[in-house]
Amino acid sequence: MTVAHRWLGTVIVLMFVATMVWSLLLLVLRRGETPLGMRALQHWTENLLVVQTVFGIGLLLVGRRVVGPADAWLHSLYGSLFPLVAVIGGRLAALRRETRQYIGFAWGAFFAFGLTLRAVQTACGVGLAELASCMVR
Repeated sequence: MTVAHRWLGTVIVLMFVATMVWSLLLLVLRRGETPLGMRALQHWTENLLVVQTVFGIGLLLVGRRVVGPADAWLHSLYGSLFPLVAVIGGRLAALRRETRQYIGFAWGAFFAFGLTLRAVQTACGVGLAELASCMVR
């Protein structure tokens, strides 16, 4: 995994966490409208996920493969296809609501966060120490 691909994956995971935390805060505060900033965060997270997917496909085309455990081939599915489906599902759920659209964003971010974190785990290792060292180097 190249440094840029690893760094961008880490940023995307953190952006999904930020969406979830922000949504939880809005829910606790009983806000009805979704802030424009949250929509921007959701938009940029989706864009970066698409960029990361294209970057990963480019790495595959030049012969770079995830070297690791036997299930490393799942990295591509966990890192691109499944999170894109989760994010699109969250956006569709948000569009169906008149108020509290952020709840749909939160559910999409929750599932996409888990899937992208799993993608990082298939490339870096499951242990917390392995993840931390892989994500910061």
